[in-house]
Amino acid sequence: MEENLTHNSLDFLKKLNKYTLDSKLMICQKYSSRIMSLSEVDFVKAYNENIMPWEIEAFAAYSIVYDDDNATEALDIKTFGEIITLIRNYWHSGLTTAEQDGRYPEIFMMISALQQFPVQGVFLQKLFRYHYFFTFQNEKVDMKKIFYKKIGVDYERFEVFAFLVFLSFSKEAQNKLLKVDILKLSRIAFSDNAVFKELCIEKEEYKKKLASLYKDNVIDQYYGLKIQYVYPFISGVDFIYAPSPYLVINAVTESMLNRITYNDIELRRLIGKEVIENYLYDILSQLDTATWISSEIKYNKGKDIMLSPDVITAEGDNIVFYDTKAITPSLKLRKFDAKEITKDIDIYAEDVIQIYNQIQNYLQGLFLLDKEYTKTQIFGIVVVLEDAVVSRKRVYDKVFEIMEKKIHLSDGDKGYICSHIKIISLRAIECMVLQNTSILPELISQLDKPERWYDYTYENVTSKNGLNQIYESYERSIKNKIKQIMKECV
Repeated sequence: MEENLTHNSLDFLKKLNKYTLDSKLMICQKYSSRIMSLSEVDFVKAYNENIMPWEIEAFAAYSIVYDDDNATEALDIKTFGEIITLIRNYWHSGLTTAEQDGRYPEIFMMISALQQFPVQGVFLQKLFRYHYFFTFQNEKVDMKKIFYKKIGVDYERFEVFAFLVFLSFSKEAQNKLLKVDILKLSRIAFSDNAVFKELCIEKEEYKKKLASLYKDNVIDQYYGLKIQYVYPFISGVDFIYAPSPYLVINAVTESMLNRITYNDIELRRLIGKEVIENYLYDILSQLDTATWISSEIKYNKGKDIMLSPDVITAEGDNIVFYDTKAITPSLKLRKFDAKEITKDIDIYAEDVIQIYNQIQNYLQGLFLLDKEYTKTQIFGIVVVLEDAVVSRKRVYDKVFEIMEKKIHLSDGDKGYICSHIKIISLRAIECMVLQNTSILPELISQLDKPERWYDYTYENVTSKNGLNQIYESYERSIKNKIKQIMKECV
């Protein structure tokens, strides 16, 4: 039998007090750089290095929580490895409760995904999305103006900064580029003091913000949001630290969106309605396989004026209804909060029902598409900005519970809902569409495979189809901008 290495105490973290902050955070930076490729956090590299991003992030956070200015001992690689292993093998009491309730797989998946998904993916794709968001302008919203008013710096400077920092810290880039060019990249980035100031936090302020989120509860801090997702640079007495430099991408993208919409529900709604809907329409319209596309269609149902799903895209004989939701997971999910999990399941269930009702309205002839489609040719996707990763099985069960209070659902109806209507994150849609690849074939492939109906994503990333045109244009533009900046810097 294999030895069980799990344990349920975090007391081992107290030994971090012995070591200097400099040695602790520099070793984090070293291993972070090793798992950074030229374009993303590389999980193959992470596997080979036997360390995961979330483990480095937790170690860095606890290094600050357990920091003693009088410490003089330097942390060595062996001790670092031992502590990382203990962090990895910690068994949270929430997992024990989930195991007893028979819900361990879904809870483990949710908590693991909330930790790991945010750093996955090509960083240029994420920068592209938020470049679109923060520079979007139409007659109803001027995001360039809003961003500048809230932050005081144009967004383009943040994306250039993040690009330069990611490359300059990447070990792979350091192995491929000349040392003089790497130094130039970092020098150019950190010369933008206005941007750097927005992304750097003083060590004591870091502790205060962490305490405001989780008090002094080191257990909640284990799965909790790490402050370096917002502030990837931490200032000490003599040095500035970047324990997880790849988080500069998260800091200038989703974390920046959370900053500018903090306590501003109306702005969040406006961005969801105007910006995200237009973004999805624009990237889907570039798909080579798209034969027809429409934004939301106004129609009547009795005396009521209704709106169809946000974006409708036809691909040959099939059609997909997309409904965007600008929702993000609550921090309470990271505390295994049962009420919050139930709340998100309820929200997702209502979103699924909304799309199902739209499909029924179309089948009843209440609005027209480019041609007639049968029920089996229609798919629906609830596109969430950030996925709470709650159990899809429980979402569908809730859908049926709500609907059967009003109508009878046959087994065929239930099968249709599970196989044809999905909840998928915007990132999962993007990683296909920005590679000029439709998600529809993946949806069709799972129709007669009930074991796949509750999957969280249906990705099949490929490079053979080239790039989405507007994404390719952005990629070319920012790379040319970087080249020009490098050329001008002597």
